[in-house]
Amino acid sequence: MTKSELAENRLQVLQMQAGSIVDMEIVLPANRKRIKTEFVGALENQFIILNQPSHQRLGAALDYVKEGTEVIVRALPEEADGQIIAFKETIKAVTTHPARLIYLYYPNEVQTYKLRAQTRIPTLIPAVLSVEGKSEVGVIKDISLAGLMFDVQRTHLPEELKELTCEILIEGKESQKAVLTGTVCRVKESHEDIISLGIHLESQDKEVQAILKDYLIDISALNHE
Repeated sequence: MTKSELAENRLQVLQMQAGSIVDMEIVLPANRKRIKTEFVGALENQFIILNQPSHQRLGAALDYVKEGTEVIVRALPEEADGQIIAFKETIKAVTTHPARLIYLYYPNEVQTYKLRAQTRIPTLIPAVLSVEGKSEVGVIKDISLAGLMFDVQRTHLPEELKELTCEILIEGKESQKAVLTGTVCRVKESHEDIISLGIHLESQDKEVQAILKDYLIDISALNHE
């Protein structure tokens, strides 16, 4: 990667919006703790500020939220054209007043990964599936720009689902609802009347990216470190 490309990648951090969700991975002595938190802001070449998750969410990792601990951050900036950015840095400082914040050193290197149609992101997103006027609550188990896997009870759905057009209703951040449309291309029987539906999505890249920003849970499929 050229120096100009490295510099351009570093600037992508400044495109992140305050309040956007990031995936923070705290490097512990024996393992790692992944947790969602909010991006607060950044001062170029000086530091990045993240909201410190609650003690309950951090669990045993709380003892390592301190100066010198390594942290890996992954995010999907607003203007990044579907690119995940990722960087590894150390904690510079932690404050408790007036708010619990984590300060990271500004990264020397930021990696970018294009979110491709075939890249499946593991998730646990609650949603409502609607098919031919019938609806059922379920869970999106993974999602990509091209499709998703949806686990749902068959109870209130049509008997034959394959090749039917459907809608997936997701209640996103701040109760902003998102609707994805697609076609059921695969039906797999599971257990206790649960079925897994493979759904091919229509071209809705921006909508999928917005959902990932709201529910950035596990983007390890894009981890090339």
